[in-house]
Amino acid sequence: MQKSNDYRVEVTADTDFFEGWKDPATPHVDYMFDQESLAECEEINGQYFATYKTWVVEEERTVQIVTETGTEVITIPIGEYGKLP
Repeated sequence: MQKSNDYRVEVTADTDFFEGWKDPATPHVDYMFDQESLAECEEINGQYFATYKTWVVEEERTVQIVTETGTEVITIPIGEYGKLP
């Protein structure tokens, strides 16, 4: 089972829900909000909040990823990945 943590952040009408983000330590993973639009977000007093999940690695992992030049083996250390700053 893959572990994750849930986070809630403020978003605005300018938020691109389909852009997502990367964590340099896990270049093979795209992180996204759980919602696809502002209309799906929680609204509190005119402020909107979206949620997202991070990836929690409890044991060091080695993965093989496909790159533009072939394949690459990377090691993912213990930690939490995909957290927005």
